[in-house]
Amino acid sequence: MADQPDGLDRAWGVLSRWAVPVMMALAYALLAATSDTDTSGKAWMMGGLALVLIVWFAFRALTDAAALSRALGVGDTARLLARADRELARRRRPADRARFLVARGLAHLLRGEHAEARAALDAAEPAGEIAPLAAALRVIARVEADPDAASAGGVELAAATATAGGPRAPWLGWLADAALAWRAGRLADAAALAARVTGEVRAGSAVRAIAHVYAARIAEAGGDPGGAARHRAAAAELAAPDAAWLRGEPAAVTR
Repeated sequence: MADQPDGLDRAWGVLSRWAVPVMMALAYALLAATSDTDTSGKAWMMGGLALVLIVWFAFRALTDAAALSRALGVGDTARLLARADRELARRRRPADRARFLVARGLAHLLRGEHAEARAALDAAEPAGEIAPLAAALRVIARVEADPDAASAGGVELAAATATAGGPRAPWLGWLADAALAWRAGRLADAAALAARVTGEVRAGSAVRAIAHVYAARIAEAGGDPGGAARHRAAAAELAAPDAAWLRGEPAAVTR
């Protein structure tokens, strides 16, 4: 997927957000100026404009949230990094920054930049629906960036795994447990957990691709090169163009 130039992307973002409100405000102003009505009638017009703007910005908030959710689900690294860079530059409250730090962490993880992923995820203070994903990704980033610490499991990783998934997204917990089991050498447990994730269509392509990466490692460690190759091919098929980790390629140059 080709990236648009940053300037053009920013310009389109501003236009898509503000073009409709500006045009509607001008239209209502012209209507108020040219209509043969009293102050009360003009006040009703301004009330109508306010209602239109409220609906518009609510619609924009919903579409922005849906776009971020989709990018997280499919592992669209380019969009995740662009969105995180743009939003984190203007947001200061930890609660407002959490989703975009998780987005940045996932993008770095998929690109094979595991230390950067861990830094972004550790800086996030997620709550609500994004918290289970953040917990699972923290485990994965820790397993990849700090193998010696991850191999022992530990209280911190156990706590993160316990908060991953929950009843609404159990596959996130399965994925975190699979990564820890693989690192600890419990290949049978890891294989069973990874298989549950790869077969769970609700998990999203990014999570399933990560599970395929671990399934390939597990198969290779178990002496099944054919199975490892199949899982690597599946991970690559689900990966974004610059998701080097999923494709088994060297990590991209750090941004």
